[in-house]
Amino acid sequence: MDFLDPKKQLRHKILLILGYVLIACVVIGATTVLLYEAYGFGLGKGGKIIQYGLVYLSSQPNPAYVTVNGKLISSSTNTSLTLPEGIYNITLSRKGYRTWSRNIEVDGGTIEDYTYPLLIPVNLQTTNVKSYASAPEIATQSPSRQWLLVQHSSTSLNFDLYDLSNPAKAPTQVAIPANLVSSHVTSESWKVIAWANDNQHVLLEHIFDGKIEYILFDIANPSQSINLSQTLKNISFTSIELNNGHYNQYYLYNSANDTLMTDNLSSPTSPTTVLTNVLSYDAYNGNTILYATTNNAPPGEVDINELIGNKNYLIKKFKAGSQYLLNMAGYNGSIYVVAGSSNDNKVYIFDNPVGQIQSAPKDLPVPIQVLFIHNPNFVSFSDNTQFIMAESGNTFAVYNLENSSGYNYTTTLPIDAPQLNATWMDGDRMTYVSGGKLIMFEYDHNYQQTLMPADSNYLPFFTPGYNYVYTLTNNKNSHISLTRTSLYTSADQPQKL
Repeated sequence: MDFLDPKKQLRHKILLILGYVLIACVVIGATTVLLYEAYGFGLGKGGKIIQYGLVYLSSQPNPAYVTVNGKLISSSTNTSLTLPEGIYNITLSRKGYRTWSRNIEVDGGTIEDYTYPLLIPVNLQTTNVKSYASAPEIATQSPSRQWLLVQHSSTSLNFDLYDLSNPAKAPTQVAIPANLVSSHVTSESWKVIAWANDNQHVLLEHIFDGKIEYILFDIANPSQSINLSQTLKNISFTSIELNNGHYNQYYLYNSANDTLMTDNLSSPTSPTTVLTNVLSYDAYNGNTILYATTNNAPPGEVDINELIGNKNYLIKKFKAGSQYLLNMAGYNGSIYVVAGSSNDNKVYIFDNPVGQIQSAPKDLPVPIQVLFIHNPNFVSFSDNTQFIMAESGNTFAVYNLENSSGYNYTTTLPIDAPQLNATWMDGDRMTYVSGGKLIMFEYDHNYQQTLMPADSNYLPFFTPGYNYVYTLTNNKNSHISLTRTSLYTSADQPQKL
């Protein structure tokens, strides 16, 4: 009976232990391989361990050919590439389009996302939509990009309303009721303040004979438009903004005493004073205000505070006597605050500064990034709030919240007056007019492209799917022409006119 033999029992135990050890080695080895693969490691030539990264590539239009370091890798975007860590030149090309190209650095175990390239046709096709005998002062697009509102002339109350979701459709004629607008004797001008987030109401400023009034224009029901200066006549204010994009709720600012108030159309005779000694402000999400003030600040200094409800938090201190650049936005579940001063040559970016203060009440919050730029005059978030841009003329500093990377550059093409800054075209690109033509470039100044003629007095207007861009420009008859340019070749145009 073998199971009673001590030698055979010992041999059985040894074999069993060796079996367990072997299984453990296999499990450990397999786990190690899986971990290495999860972190992008693999074997190269000669058994050398190499770490890989993943690169996602898309394009509009697609498909486009993908070339890496001059070698064709794929005939189709959208695609993903697994590449050993290193620096690569990537190009996307398609017949009839300008080649998109950039150098990228692939880090092992990381994912690089280049899903935004917009390929521009080699030959842009531009058509004239309508000519205007004189320059309109108002040409503005709704937040949804569906509606384009163009004034017939600088003194007209009549407008063309274009539905950019249907470029083939003729414009609708809409007008501000004449009884809402004060008459002028010597001069008048118009200015767009903001669109409401309902894409139906637009707040306009009317300057006449040195006076100012504000008109809330209802483009869907013009007869329901309101002269806010008459409706809010018991309130003294010098400027007005929409509160959180609502057409019937307002921030009212009185520059004579630096007072900020709120009001609404439900109770227009009962404004609420929110803040005093306000030098500059940016409102966010209906209950938060980022503002510059001299209240409680030492002589010669200005405090940047964040007001949430009725509680103030000190974010930053600046020297007095400059322009204060303030902005707030949410991204990936965090609230980011941007604060700069035109004479400080720096713009500070904070991630949830109020949370920092609540954790350490005695300390000022620490910025996650400082953008160095000489005499900044403008700060803004991209349409998707992923990028923060600070600008001074044609010098830019940009920060990417997604991967904590920064970019500093000066464009070679100057910005035509009266523009003061570039504007975000979408979540990844900026535009401005230089030399009478529209210039487009990506957030880090890659793929700069010169597009169609454009007048620097007006922004470009993109259709909701970025199939077309509308611009205003001078024509041969000294009139202003509204033009439409396709961002696809005739063979690719997804929407026929």
